[in-house]
Amino acid sequence: MSKVIRKNQIRSVRILRTLLDQGQLSLTDLARSTGMSIPMVSRVISDLKRDRFVRTVEDKECSRAGRPPIVARLNGEAGYVLGIDVGRLNTNLVLLNLEQAIVAEAHQKTMKLSNDPAFIDELAQEIGVILRKARVPHKRLLGIGISIPGFVRGREGISETYLNFGEKTLREILEERFGKKVHIEHDAKAMALGERWFGAARNVANALCLNVGWGLGMGVLLDGKLFYGRDGYAGEFGHIQAVPNGLLCTCGKRGCLETVASGRAIARIARERVGEGASSMLREIVGGNLDLIDAELVVKAAVAGDQFSIEILEEAGRFLGEGVAKLINLFNPELIIFGGRVSGAGHFILDPIRSTALKQSLIQLSKGVEFTISTIGTKAGALGVAMLAARDLFEVDHLNPSAFV
Repeated sequence: MSKVIRKNQIRSVRILRTLLDQGQLSLTDLARSTGMSIPMVSRVISDLKRDRFVRTVEDKECSRAGRPPIVARLNGEAGYVLGIDVGRLNTNLVLLNLEQAIVAEAHQKTMKLSNDPAFIDELAQEIGVILRKARVPHKRLLGIGISIPGFVRGREGISETYLNFGEKTLREILEERFGKKVHIEHDAKAMALGERWFGAARNVANALCLNVGWGLGMGVLLDGKLFYGRDGYAGEFGHIQAVPNGLLCTCGKRGCLETVASGRAIARIARERVGEGASSMLREIVGGNLDLIDAELVVKAAVAGDQFSIEILEEAGRFLGEGVAKLINLFNPELIIFGGRVSGAGHFILDPIRSTALKQSLIQLSKGVEFTISTIGTKAGALGVAMLAARDLFEVDHLNPSAFV
């Protein structure tokens, strides 16, 4: 490949990435954002229009006198990215076009997470289903993002907990199977990225995103960027100790926050106390089969006015609030977002979290903190990894793009 062709490719990708990140822009703004000259931007945009990656229109809302400026935007129909958020209980899929519009989505029960290659066969089937639903040919799917729980080194495409099949990384295996570029991410970090691009953290530099589901996880946004830590594991909020010498956690330690405030813990506590004779509508809901009580049923019962379920959620909320107080003292965030299935309890769990956290954190750090429930809910993780896949398509930072402007 000649240097001229390589330079033109890098210029094109740089403009595409800028439009993906910033949306519709005038040629002048594109030149300012990329460091290219306006004539250079104009030539690249002309090539991208020919290849149907970009559309141009007149900005008729511009108040300046004379002819309206030309603005460029990505052509959403040029390609699609798929985000798949694989939870321990449920899987969410979201298909986005390049204009970041949702064109199809799906929600289903998750096949048991394990190291069984059959899991990849099921993923392949579900990818085919959603593409057919959206009437998108497989060749128009440009990239796939997949989020999973456990210990995940997303930048390396490695899962150490689930879907670990030997010498090859999970990313390598999936890219070979699907014939697409694949990005792997941790579920709570994917949620944080979904909030960063589509949810409550869009205009916030420093935010904590807590995923309160089967387990507990956290994504940390610092200065608008996801914080990974040295090995990519930053954010293991669920394994802060909450009860000294408490119950044994799945991590092997005792008394972790997950043992008293996760969805799994809420369900276990509810089952135990109803089994011991506590009065609750949960017994009637499950027809006496207490094994059917899960966190979602506790949330539904609380919303329906079941005092027992309300108290269970408040207790979990107080434990979460104690942990959040530590996070406020450490990170000094502007915003704390609660997502995951248990967050559907709304104020029943948010109120005790907020009151406990504010009571136990330093007032200088907590006085401006906003607490909120995610507005994009269970789609956050799938949206986050879909956008990671989209950004990966137009990633040139490692090539020193400033040398090609």
